[in-house]
This record gives sequence, C-alpha cells and structure tokens, in this order.
Amino acid sequence: MDLNKYLNNAAPSEPQYSKEDYAAMKKTEREAVWAQVDARMGEVLADAPALQEFLNFMSQCRNSLPNQLLLSGQNADITDARTFQQWKDAGRHIRTGEEGYTAIVGQVYENNGRKASGYNIGKVFDITQTRGRPIPPPAEYQVDELIAATIESSPVAIQISDSLPDGIQAQYVPKNRTIYVRNGMDAGTTLCAIIRECAQADFHKDYTYKPNTRQAYAAPSYCAAYMVAHRYGLDTAAFNFDRVVALYGNLGKEQQRGFLSDVNAVGGGLLRRLVRTLAVQTRELLAAEYAVAVPSAKKQSRQQERG
Repeated sequence: MDLNKYLNNAAPSEPQYSKEDYAAMKKTEREAVWAQVDARMGEVLADAPALQEFLNFMSQCRNSLPNQLLLSGQNADITDARTFQQWKDAGRHIRTGEEGYTAIVGQVYENNGRKASGYNIGKVFDITQTRGRPIPPPAEYQVDELIAATIESSPVAIQISDSLPDGIQAQYVPKNRTIYVRNGMDAGTTLCAIIRECAQADFHKDYTYKPNTRQAYAAPSYCAAYMVAHRYGLDTAAFNFDRVVALYGNLGKEQQRGFLSDVNAVGGGLLRRLVRTLAVQTRELLAAEYAVAVPSAKKQSRQQERG
C-alpha cells in the first residue's frame, strides 16, 4: 500500500539549524523584541494621555517593566499574563485556539553542572484566555477603608500637622521618618496625598535619597499614587501628566527606563502592601467554637438575688 497519496499534504517538517545558526536566530529574535520595548517606551512617554493609559495598564497587570511595555502594545486589556506552564500549575488551562502574546519569559538552565537563570522570547496568555473555576469579581472598598489600610501599611509613621505651608497636602520628612498630613481635606485627596508620600518614604530606602533630591522622586511618586487610585476606582480627574511627559519625554532611553522602572517598583510595592492589609482587615472572624454561653436575663436576676 502506497501512503504517499495520504501524506503529500502533511505539514512540512521544521527546519534543522546548526548550533551557530540557532544561536544567531535567537539573538536576532531578542534584539527585535528589545527594539519593540524601546519603541514602546517612547510611545508611552510621547504625551500625557499615552502615559496615563500605560499607568492604567501597570496598575492592573503586575509584571516586569519590559513585559508591561510589550504586552500593553499588544492588548491594553490584559490583566494577568502567565506562561502555559504557570497557568497549568495554577490549576487553569488555555482555551483551545487561543493565541499567546509575545513576552520575555524567564528560564532556569544548567551551565557546567550549576543552575543558572536567563530568559527566552516566548508566549504568555491572559487569564481571560484560560478556563477553570469561575473567577470571583475584585473586592470593592470604601475610601475610608483604603485610608485605614494605607496608614496601617505605611513604611513610616503618619501624623496630622497644622503647620504645613499653604498648598502642601502632605509631606514626608526624612530626618523624622514621618509623613505629616493636613487635616480636613476630602477623603480622596487625603488618600492620594498619603500614598504619594509613602512612595517618597519607599524611595528613602535608597541610600542616595537626600532631602534636597526629593524633587527627583516627585514624578515617580505622583505616578505611583495614580496607579493605586486607578486600581481602586477612585476619582482620578485631578491627575495631570503634562509636566511628567515634559520632563521625561525627551530624555534618553536609559533615563526613561529608569523612571518607568521606579514607578513600576514603588507603585507595585504600594499595591502589594495594600492588598495584604485589606485582606487582613476584611477577613471574617470565625464564630467561637467553645464560646461561653450568655445567661438569660431571668438566670442573671436569680444570681443577683443569691449574691
């Protein structure tokens, strides 16, 4: 029996590469992806609306900065992107026919008998491309709950101050390791001001931080505060990014990358602390399994008569 007539339409076999050709191909692939990262960075710092849209993405899709730049350019609605194996480990599976998104994927390999880490260009999938147990809707919080959680998770002490200069909503004072906040502002303004100064306190962990260099961290702290406000559905109409774009839009790639990396690192840290604190604050208390019974009013009356 001749099988040729059945196999003529079979998919062609994958090309075979020499070790050198394969390495050259992968190098070209990596260079193309990093070029996309740089191009995307210029796009998000081109104007205020573009930066604001990217900050929206950063607040929802927690990932490395290069992958946030890559993924936001492919689909601005991605919220949770992982590899096939990562979703499998999480108990979810990729839906049939779904196309992945190009991303920088970390890998662990052996080099001369020792484990080493590196990366490949691979594919990731958003949670909307997976199947598994129903995804619960995100929790919603009142502003006062967010303020309480922010104060509790603050890296430094927070105090009310009646002596802040006009126009200063809140200020982190490095020598006191304290954030001073004006009292009497509306809840949304209070929250954003405290979060912005928490970001300044986080930057203080860097030994290069000095009081006279506070301004260098003003824009990243402002953007980090916006990320938290957007993530929790606060009114962000008062935020304006024109000055940020004017400052960073025309700088070199390294400076732009440093700025966005600061925003991602500090904004992500603020969000992680808030998530943990809110989870503890809103956790339901379990009923006491061996609670002492409360005596009835009649029994209490009899006990008082005997006493």
